[in-house]
Amino acid sequence: MSSAFDLDDAIAATASASGPGPRGIVRISGPGAWRIATAGFEPDKPFDDAAPHAMVVRGAYRLAGLRPTLPAELALWPAPRTYTGQELAEIHAPGSPPLLARLLAHVLSHGARPARPGEFTLRAFLSGRIDLTRAEAVLGVIDARDPRRLDAALEQLAGGVAGPIEALRDRLLDLLAHLEAGLDFVDEADVDPIGRATLATELASEADALDALTDRLGRRDRSDDAPRVVLAGPPNAGKSRLFNALLGDDRAIVTPLAGTTRDTLSALLDRDGLVVELVDTAGVEPAVDAIAAEAQARASSEADRADVLLACASVDCPPVDLPDDDRTIRVWTKGDVAPPPSDGSRWLVTSAATGAGLDDLTRAVADAIRRREAEPASPTSARCRDALLRATASLRAASAAMAVGAGDELIAFDLRATLEDLAEVTGVVVADDVLDRVFARFCIGK
Repeated sequence: MSSAFDLDDAIAATASASGPGPRGIVRISGPGAWRIATAGFEPDKPFDDAAPHAMVVRGAYRLAGLRPTLPAELALWPAPRTYTGQELAEIHAPGSPPLLARLLAHVLSHGARPARPGEFTLRAFLSGRIDLTRAEAVLGVIDARDPRRLDAALEQLAGGVAGPIEALRDRLLDLLAHLEAGLDFVDEADVDPIGRATLATELASEADALDALTDRLGRRDRSDDAPRVVLAGPPNAGKSRLFNALLGDDRAIVTPLAGTTRDTLSALLDRDGLVVELVDTAGVEPAVDAIAAEAQARASSEADRADVLLACASVDCPPVDLPDDDRTIRVWTKGDVAPPPSDGSRWLVTSAATGAGLDDLTRAVADAIRRREAEPASPTSARCRDALLRATASLRAASAAMAVGAGDELIAFDLRATLEDLAEVTGVVVADDVLDRVFARFCIGK
Protein backbone atom coordinates (compact mmCIF):
# COMPACT_ATOMS: atom_id res chain seq x y z
CA MET A 1 0.00 0.00 0.00
CA SER A 2 1.23 3.48 -0.80
CA SER A 3 2.05 5.67 2.16
CA ALA A 4 0.56 8.75 0.46
CA PHE A 5 -2.87 8.09 2.02
CA ASP A 6 -4.68 10.37 -0.46
CA LEU A 7 -8.21 11.33 0.56
CA ASP A 8 -8.98 13.65 -2.34
CA ASP A 9 -10.14 11.08 -4.88
CA ALA A 10 -13.00 8.60 -5.06
CA ILE A 11 -12.23 4.91 -4.62
CA ALA A 12 -14.35 1.91 -5.57
CA ALA A 13 -14.26 -1.85 -5.13
CA THR A 14 -16.48 -4.89 -4.97
CA ALA A 15 -17.26 -5.14 -1.24
CA SER A 16 -19.12 -8.46 -1.15
CA ALA A 17 -17.56 -11.89 -0.86
CA SER A 18 -16.00 -13.39 -3.97
CA GLY A 19 -18.04 -15.91 -5.92
CA PRO A 20 -21.71 -15.98 -6.89
CA GLY A 21 -24.49 -15.00 -4.50
CA PRO A 22 -28.00 -13.56 -4.44
CA ARG A 23 -26.59 -10.04 -3.94
CA GLY A 24 -23.31 -8.29 -4.58
CA ILE A 25 -22.08 -4.85 -3.54
CA VAL A 26 -19.92 -2.25 -5.23
CA ARG A 27 -18.79 0.43 -2.75
CA ILE A 28 -17.64 3.97 -3.57
CA SER A 29 -16.14 6.50 -1.15
CA GLY A 30 -14.72 9.97 -1.55
CA PRO A 31 -15.48 13.29 -3.24
CA GLY A 32 -18.06 12.83 -6.01
CA ALA A 33 -19.10 9.35 -4.86
CA TRP A 34 -22.80 10.14 -5.33
CA ARG A 35 -22.21 11.64 -8.80
CA ILE A 36 -20.26 8.56 -9.85
CA ALA A 37 -22.83 6.15 -8.41
CA THR A 38 -25.77 7.83 -10.16
CA ALA A 39 -24.11 7.95 -13.61
CA GLY A 40 -26.14 5.67 -15.88
CA PHE A 41 -28.63 4.94 -13.09
CA GLU A 42 -32.34 5.12 -13.89
CA PRO A 43 -34.39 5.37 -10.69
CA ASP A 44 -37.88 3.93 -10.42
CA LYS A 45 -38.98 7.25 -8.87
CA PRO A 46 -37.37 10.69 -9.04
CA PHE A 47 -35.15 11.55 -6.07
CA ASP A 48 -33.08 14.51 -4.91
CA ASP A 49 -29.41 13.46 -4.98
CA ALA A 50 -28.48 16.77 -3.33
CA ALA A 51 -30.49 15.92 -0.19
CA PRO A 52 -28.27 15.96 2.95
CA HIS A 53 -29.56 12.68 4.33
CA ALA A 54 -29.10 8.97 3.72
CA MET A 55 -31.40 7.28 1.25
CA VAL A 56 -31.99 4.05 -0.67
CA VAL A 57 -33.17 4.31 -4.27
CA ARG A 58 -34.41 1.45 -6.44
CA GLY A 59 -33.85 1.42 -10.18
CA ALA A 60 -31.61 -0.03 -12.88
CA TYR A 61 -28.30 0.68 -14.63
CA ARG A 62 -27.63 0.95 -18.31
CA LEU A 63 -24.16 -0.50 -18.82
CA ALA A 64 -22.12 -0.50 -22.00
CA GLY A 65 -22.20 -3.91 -23.64
CA LEU A 66 -25.14 -5.11 -21.57
CA ARG A 67 -28.38 -5.13 -23.56
CA PRO A 68 -30.97 -5.31 -20.75
CA THR A 69 -30.80 -2.91 -17.85
CA LEU A 70 -29.33 -4.20 -14.59
CA PRO A 71 -31.77 -4.00 -11.63
CA ALA A 72 -30.08 -2.44 -8.62
CA GLU A 73 -30.55 -0.56 -5.37
CA LEU A 74 -28.46 2.52 -4.68
CA ALA A 75 -27.66 3.36 -1.04
CA LEU A 76 -26.33 6.88 -0.48
CA TRP A 77 -24.83 8.41 2.70
CA PRO A 78 -23.67 12.02 3.02
CA ALA A 79 -20.40 12.98 4.73
CA PRO A 80 -19.26 13.06 7.46
CA ARG A 81 -21.52 10.54 9.23
CA THR A 82 -20.40 7.53 7.22
CA TYR A 83 -18.00 4.66 7.84
CA THR A 84 -15.18 6.45 6.02
CA GLY A 85 -16.18 9.97 7.08
CA GLN A 86 -16.63 10.77 3.37
CA GLU A 87 -19.47 10.77 0.89
CA LEU A 88 -20.32 7.10 0.47
CA ALA A 89 -22.39 5.07 -1.98
CA GLU A 90 -23.14 1.38 -2.38
CA ILE A 91 -24.65 -0.29 -5.41
CA HIS A 92 -26.51 -3.50 -4.56
CA ALA A 93 -27.10 -5.76 -7.57
CA PRO A 94 -27.40 -9.48 -8.38
CA GLY A 95 -24.25 -11.23 -7.12
CA SER A 96 -23.03 -12.57 -10.45
CA PRO A 97 -19.23 -12.05 -10.67
CA PRO A 98 -19.32 -11.05 -14.39
CA LEU A 99 -22.11 -8.54 -13.72
CA LEU A 100 -20.31 -7.05 -10.71
CA ALA A 101 -17.08 -6.80 -12.71
CA ARG A 102 -18.92 -4.90 -15.43
CA LEU A 103 -20.63 -2.67 -12.86
CA LEU A 104 -17.27 -1.87 -11.22
CA ALA A 105 -15.75 -1.07 -14.62
CA HIS A 106 -18.67 1.32 -15.24
CA VAL A 107 -18.01 3.07 -11.91
CA LEU A 108 -14.27 3.34 -12.61
CA SER A 109 -14.96 4.82 -16.05
CA HIS A 110 -16.87 7.67 -14.39
CA GLY A 111 -14.08 8.94 -12.17
CA ALA A 112 -13.34 6.49 -9.37
CA ARG A 113 -10.09 4.59 -9.04
CA PRO A 114 -9.68 1.00 -7.74
CA ALA A 115 -9.43 0.85 -3.95
CA ARG A 116 -6.35 -0.73 -2.43
CA PRO A 117 -6.65 -3.45 0.25
CA GLY A 118 -8.01 -1.94 3.44
CA GLU A 119 -8.37 1.54 1.99
CA PHE A 120 -11.99 2.04 3.09
CA THR A 121 -11.04 1.24 6.69
CA LEU A 122 -7.86 3.31 6.35
CA ARG A 123 -10.01 6.31 5.40
CA ALA A 124 -12.23 5.62 8.41
CA PHE A 125 -9.11 5.79 10.60
CA LEU A 126 -7.63 8.88 8.94
CA SER A 127 -10.93 10.75 9.21
CA GLY A 128 -11.14 9.97 12.93
CA ARG A 129 -14.17 7.71 12.67
CA ILE A 130 -12.34 4.79 14.31
CA ASP A 131 -9.03 4.35 16.12
CA LEU A 132 -6.34 1.89 15.08
CA THR A 133 -7.47 -0.88 17.42
CA ARG A 134 -10.97 -0.75 15.93
CA ALA A 135 -9.49 -0.77 12.42
CA GLU A 136 -7.63 -3.96 13.28
CA ALA A 137 -10.83 -5.38 14.78
CA VAL A 138 -12.43 -5.05 11.33
CA LEU A 139 -9.72 -7.40 10.08
CA GLY A 140 -10.46 -9.69 13.03
CA VAL A 141 -14.13 -9.84 12.01
CA ILE A 142 -13.16 -10.67 8.44
CA ASP A 143 -10.72 -13.41 9.51
CA ALA A 144 -12.84 -14.92 12.33
CA ARG A 145 -13.14 -18.67 11.89
CA ASP A 146 -15.39 -19.50 14.81
CA PRO A 147 -18.09 -17.76 16.88
CA ARG A 148 -15.73 -17.10 19.81
CA ARG A 149 -13.21 -15.23 17.67
CA LEU A 150 -15.99 -13.33 15.93
CA ASP A 151 -17.47 -12.25 19.26
CA ALA A 152 -14.03 -11.19 20.48
CA ALA A 153 -13.32 -9.14 17.35
CA LEU A 154 -16.75 -7.51 17.57
CA GLU A 155 -16.09 -6.59 21.20
CA GLN A 156 -12.78 -5.00 20.20
CA LEU A 157 -14.58 -3.17 17.41
CA ALA A 158 -16.89 -1.77 20.09
CA GLY A 159 -13.92 -0.50 22.09
CA GLY A 160 -12.93 -3.51 24.20
CA VAL A 161 -9.22 -2.72 23.82
CA ALA A 162 -9.23 1.02 23.16
CA GLY A 163 -11.60 1.79 26.04
CA PRO A 164 -9.28 0.70 28.91
CA ILE A 165 -6.26 2.31 27.22
CA GLU A 166 -8.03 5.62 26.69
CA ALA A 167 -9.28 5.60 30.28
CA LEU A 168 -5.72 4.98 31.49
CA ARG A 169 -4.37 7.78 29.27
CA ASP A 170 -6.96 10.17 30.69
CA ARG A 171 -5.93 9.38 34.25
CA LEU A 172 -2.23 9.75 33.45
CA LEU A 173 -2.88 13.05 31.67
CA ASP A 174 -4.56 14.33 34.83
CA LEU A 175 -1.55 13.31 36.92
CA LEU A 176 0.86 14.89 34.43
CA ALA A 177 -1.15 18.12 34.30
CA HIS A 178 -1.09 18.35 38.09
CA LEU A 179 2.66 17.70 38.18
CA GLU A 180 3.46 20.24 35.50
CA ALA A 181 1.21 22.84 37.09
CA GLY A 182 3.25 22.46 40.24
CA LEU A 183 6.48 22.83 38.27
CA ASP A 184 5.35 25.88 36.31
CA PHE A 185 3.57 27.72 39.10
CA VAL A 186 5.38 26.55 42.20
CA ASP A 187 5.23 30.05 43.71
CA GLU A 188 1.50 30.47 43.15
CA ALA A 189 -0.51 30.09 46.32
CA ASP A 190 -3.61 28.63 44.60
CA VAL A 191 -1.75 25.74 42.97
CA ASP A 192 -1.87 22.66 45.17
CA PRO A 193 0.87 20.22 44.05
CA ILE A 194 -0.24 16.62 44.29
CA GLY A 195 1.02 14.88 47.41
CA ARG A 196 3.89 12.48 46.78
CA ALA A 197 2.24 9.66 48.73
CA THR A 198 -0.93 10.04 46.64
CA LEU A 199 1.11 10.15 43.45
CA ALA A 200 3.08 7.04 44.41
CA THR A 201 -0.16 5.14 45.05
CA GLU A 202 -1.65 6.31 41.74
CA LEU A 203 1.46 5.37 39.75
CA ALA A 204 1.65 1.90 41.28
CA SER A 205 -2.06 1.31 40.65
CA GLU A 206 -1.89 2.42 37.01
CA ALA A 207 1.25 0.34 36.41
CA ASP A 208 -0.54 -2.74 37.75
CA ALA A 209 -3.53 -2.03 35.48
CA LEU A 210 -1.25 -1.67 32.47
CA ASP A 211 0.57 -4.89 33.39
CA ALA A 212 -2.73 -6.75 33.53
CA LEU A 213 -3.81 -5.43 30.11
CA THR A 214 -0.45 -6.30 28.54
CA ASP A 215 -0.57 -9.77 30.04
CA ARG A 216 -4.11 -10.35 28.77
CA LEU A 217 -3.22 -9.29 25.24
CA GLY A 218 -0.10 -11.43 25.29
CA ARG A 219 -1.94 -14.54 26.38
CA ARG A 220 -4.52 -14.07 23.64
CA ASP A 221 -1.81 -13.82 20.97
CA ARG A 222 -1.31 -17.52 20.59
CA SER A 223 -2.29 -20.44 18.39
CA ASP A 224 -5.51 -22.43 18.40
CA ASP A 225 -4.02 -25.21 20.56
CA ALA A 226 -5.96 -26.60 23.51
CA PRO A 227 -5.94 -24.35 26.59
CA ARG A 228 -2.98 -25.01 28.90
CA VAL A 229 -3.73 -26.05 32.48
CA VAL A 230 -0.54 -26.07 34.56
CA LEU A 231 -0.06 -27.71 37.96
CA ALA A 232 2.36 -25.77 40.17
CA GLY A 233 3.37 -25.84 43.82
CA PRO A 234 6.10 -27.03 46.18
CA PRO A 235 7.79 -30.45 45.92
CA ASN A 236 5.68 -33.37 47.18
CA ALA A 237 2.49 -31.29 47.01
CA GLY A 238 0.73 -34.11 45.17
CA LYS A 239 0.90 -32.49 41.71
CA SER A 240 2.02 -35.61 39.84
CA ARG A 241 -0.50 -37.83 41.63
CA LEU A 242 -3.27 -35.34 40.78
CA PHE A 243 -1.97 -35.22 37.17
CA ASN A 244 -2.34 -39.01 36.93
CA ALA A 245 -5.73 -39.03 38.64
CA LEU A 246 -7.19 -36.46 36.26
CA LEU A 247 -5.86 -38.35 33.23
CA GLY A 248 -6.91 -41.73 34.62
CA ASP A 249 -3.46 -43.04 33.69
CA ASP A 250 -0.08 -43.30 35.47
CA ARG A 251 1.80 -40.95 33.17
CA ALA A 252 3.92 -39.19 35.82
CA ILE A 253 6.33 -40.86 38.23
CA VAL A 254 5.06 -40.67 41.81
CA THR A 255 7.45 -41.31 44.73
CA PRO A 256 7.77 -40.06 48.33
CA LEU A 257 11.08 -38.44 47.37
CA ALA A 258 10.90 -34.68 46.89
CA GLY A 259 12.08 -33.31 43.56
CA THR A 260 11.35 -36.39 41.43
CA THR A 261 9.78 -34.23 38.72
CA ARG A 262 12.58 -32.26 37.06
CA ASP A 263 11.16 -31.68 33.61
CA THR A 264 7.70 -30.65 32.50
CA LEU A 265 5.30 -33.39 31.49
CA SER A 266 2.22 -32.71 29.39
CA ALA A 267 -0.71 -34.75 28.14
CA LEU A 268 -4.05 -34.09 26.50
CA LEU A 269 -6.85 -34.31 29.07
CA ASP A 270 -10.32 -35.18 27.75
CA ARG A 271 -12.61 -35.43 30.76
CA ASP A 272 -16.35 -34.79 30.93
CA GLY A 273 -16.25 -32.69 27.75
CA LEU A 274 -13.22 -30.66 28.90
CA VAL A 275 -10.28 -30.87 26.47
CA VAL A 276 -7.09 -29.19 27.67
CA GLU A 277 -3.34 -29.67 27.69
CA LEU A 278 -2.50 -30.67 31.26
CA VAL A 279 1.07 -29.82 32.32
CA ASP A 280 2.93 -31.13 35.39
CA THR A 281 5.93 -29.07 36.55
CA ALA A 282 8.84 -29.32 38.96
CA GLY A 283 8.15 -28.29 42.55
CA VAL A 284 8.83 -24.65 43.33
CA GLU A 285 11.91 -24.46 45.57
CA PRO A 286 15.31 -22.72 45.74
CA ALA A 287 17.70 -24.04 43.09
CA VAL A 288 20.75 -25.80 44.53
CA ASP A 289 22.51 -26.65 41.27
CA ALA A 290 22.38 -25.95 37.53
CA ILE A 291 19.94 -28.81 36.84
CA ALA A 292 17.55 -27.58 39.51
CA ALA A 293 17.85 -24.01 38.23
CA GLU A 294 16.91 -25.14 34.73
CA ALA A 295 13.93 -27.08 36.11
CA GLN A 296 12.77 -24.03 38.06
CA ALA A 297 13.09 -21.82 34.98
CA ARG A 298 10.96 -24.24 32.93
CA ALA A 299 8.35 -24.46 35.69
CA SER A 300 8.18 -20.66 35.94
CA SER A 301 7.83 -20.34 32.18
CA GLU A 302 4.99 -22.87 32.11
CA ALA A 303 3.19 -21.03 34.92
CA ASP A 304 3.49 -17.75 33.00
CA ARG A 305 2.04 -19.34 29.85
CA ALA A 306 -0.84 -21.07 31.62
CA ASP A 307 -4.42 -20.32 30.70
CA VAL A 308 -5.39 -21.86 34.04
CA LEU A 309 -2.93 -22.34 36.92
CA LEU A 310 -3.63 -25.02 39.53
CA ALA A 311 -1.77 -23.81 42.64
CA CYS A 312 -1.36 -27.04 44.61
CA ALA A 313 -0.64 -27.49 48.30
CA SER A 314 -1.13 -30.18 50.94
CA VAL A 315 -0.88 -30.69 54.67
CA ASP A 316 2.82 -31.61 54.49
CA CYS A 317 3.74 -28.95 51.90
CA PRO A 318 2.65 -25.40 52.77
CA PRO A 319 1.66 -23.12 49.87
CA VAL A 320 4.39 -21.26 48.01
CA ASP A 321 4.24 -17.84 46.40
CA LEU A 322 2.39 -18.26 43.09
CA PRO A 323 0.30 -15.90 40.96
CA ASP A 324 -3.10 -15.27 42.52
CA ASP A 325 -5.22 -13.82 39.73
CA ASP A 326 -8.34 -14.75 37.81
CA ARG A 327 -6.62 -17.70 36.11
CA THR A 328 -5.49 -19.34 39.38
CA ILE A 329 -7.37 -22.13 41.16
CA ARG A 330 -6.09 -23.11 44.62
CA VAL A 331 -6.13 -26.90 45.01
CA TRP A 332 -5.75 -28.85 48.27
CA THR A 333 -4.37 -32.15 46.98
CA LYS A 334 -4.62 -34.56 49.93
CA GLY A 335 -8.11 -34.04 51.21
CA ASP A 336 -8.24 -37.62 52.53
CA VAL A 337 -5.26 -36.96 54.82
CA ALA A 338 -6.20 -33.68 56.48
CA PRO A 339 -8.74 -30.86 56.21
CA PRO A 340 -7.93 -27.76 54.15
CA PRO A 341 -6.37 -24.67 55.79
CA SER A 342 -8.40 -22.17 57.78
CA ASP A 343 -9.20 -20.15 54.64
CA GLY A 344 -10.53 -23.32 53.06
CA SER A 345 -13.31 -21.48 51.24
CA ARG A 346 -10.67 -20.39 48.73
CA TRP A 347 -9.51 -23.95 48.07
CA LEU A 348 -10.87 -26.86 46.06
CA VAL A 349 -10.34 -29.99 48.14
CA THR A 350 -9.28 -33.05 46.12
CA SER A 351 -7.94 -36.53 46.75
CA ALA A 352 -6.11 -38.47 44.07
CA ALA A 353 -6.38 -41.57 46.28
CA THR A 354 -10.19 -41.56 46.54
CA GLY A 355 -11.11 -39.42 43.52
CA ALA A 356 -12.95 -36.93 45.72
CA GLY A 357 -13.18 -33.43 44.31
CA LEU A 358 -11.89 -34.30 40.83
CA ASP A 359 -15.25 -33.60 39.19
CA ASP A 360 -15.49 -30.26 41.02
CA LEU A 361 -11.98 -29.39 39.85
CA THR A 362 -12.84 -30.28 36.25
CA ARG A 363 -15.88 -27.99 36.37
CA ALA A 364 -13.83 -25.17 37.94
CA VAL A 365 -11.22 -25.45 35.19
CA ALA A 366 -13.93 -25.42 32.51
CA ASP A 367 -15.52 -22.32 34.08
CA ALA A 368 -12.15 -20.54 34.27
CA ILE A 369 -11.47 -21.28 30.61
CA ARG A 370 -14.90 -20.01 29.58
CA ARG A 371 -14.31 -16.79 31.49
CA ARG A 372 -10.95 -16.26 29.86
CA GLU A 373 -12.23 -17.06 26.37
CA ALA A 374 -15.04 -14.53 26.87
CA GLU A 375 -12.40 -11.80 27.16
CA PRO A 376 -11.82 -9.92 23.92
CA ALA A 377 -9.24 -11.70 21.83
CA SER A 378 -7.07 -9.11 20.28
CA PRO A 379 -6.19 -8.86 16.61
CA THR A 380 -4.17 -5.92 17.91
CA SER A 381 -2.04 -7.87 20.37
CA ALA A 382 1.07 -8.45 18.24
CA ARG A 383 1.37 -4.79 17.29
CA CYS A 384 0.38 -3.46 20.70
CA ARG A 385 2.52 -5.63 22.89
CA ASP A 386 5.81 -3.80 22.31
CA ALA A 387 4.23 -0.38 22.86
CA LEU A 388 2.48 -1.56 26.01
CA LEU A 389 5.67 -3.09 27.38
CA ARG A 390 7.50 0.20 26.79
CA ALA A 391 4.66 2.11 28.41
CA THR A 392 4.76 -0.19 31.42
CA ALA A 393 8.54 0.23 31.73
CA SER A 394 8.20 4.03 31.64
CA LEU A 395 5.44 3.94 34.25
CA ARG A 396 7.49 1.65 36.49
CA ALA A 397 10.42 4.07 36.05
CA ALA A 398 8.21 6.94 37.22
CA SER A 399 7.17 4.89 40.25
CA ALA A 400 10.80 4.03 41.03
CA ALA A 401 11.78 7.69 40.70
CA MET A 402 9.10 8.50 43.26
CA ALA A 403 10.47 5.86 45.61
CA VAL A 404 13.97 7.42 45.64
CA GLY A 405 12.67 10.96 46.00
CA ALA A 406 13.46 12.15 42.47
CA GLY A 407 12.24 15.54 41.34
CA ASP A 408 8.81 16.01 39.80
CA GLU A 409 10.38 16.93 36.45
CA LEU A 410 11.88 13.42 36.11
CA ILE A 411 8.58 11.80 37.00
CA ALA A 412 6.81 14.02 34.47
CA PHE A 413 9.35 12.96 31.81
CA ASP A 414 8.53 9.26 32.37
CA LEU A 415 4.79 9.98 32.34
CA ARG A 416 5.10 11.74 28.99
CA ALA A 417 6.98 8.73 27.61
CA THR A 418 4.20 6.45 28.86
CA LEU A 419 1.54 8.57 27.18
CA GLU A 420 3.43 8.56 23.87
CA ASP A 421 3.65 4.75 23.93
CA LEU A 422 -0.05 4.40 24.72
CA ALA A 423 -0.87 6.81 21.88
CA GLU A 424 0.84 4.41 19.46
CA VAL A 425 -1.63 1.67 20.40
CA THR A 426 -4.76 3.59 19.44
CA GLY A 427 -3.07 5.44 16.58
CA VAL A 428 -3.13 8.94 18.07
CA VAL A 429 0.54 9.00 17.09
CA VAL A 430 1.53 6.50 14.43
CA ALA A 431 4.13 6.22 11.66
CA ASP A 432 3.22 5.65 8.02
CA ASP A 433 5.10 2.35 7.89
CA VAL A 434 2.95 1.01 10.73
CA LEU A 435 -0.20 1.90 8.79
CA ASP A 436 1.24 0.17 5.73
CA ARG A 437 1.79 -3.02 7.72
CA VAL A 438 -1.63 -2.92 9.38
CA PHE A 439 -3.79 -2.24 6.33
CA ALA A 440 -1.82 -4.33 3.84
CA ARG A 441 -3.34 -7.41 5.48
CA PHE A 442 -6.89 -6.39 4.53
CA CYS A 443 -8.73 -7.61 1.48
CA ILE A 444 -9.93 -5.26 -1.26
CA GLY A 445 -13.29 -3.67 -0.58
CA LYS A 446 -12.89 -3.37 3.19
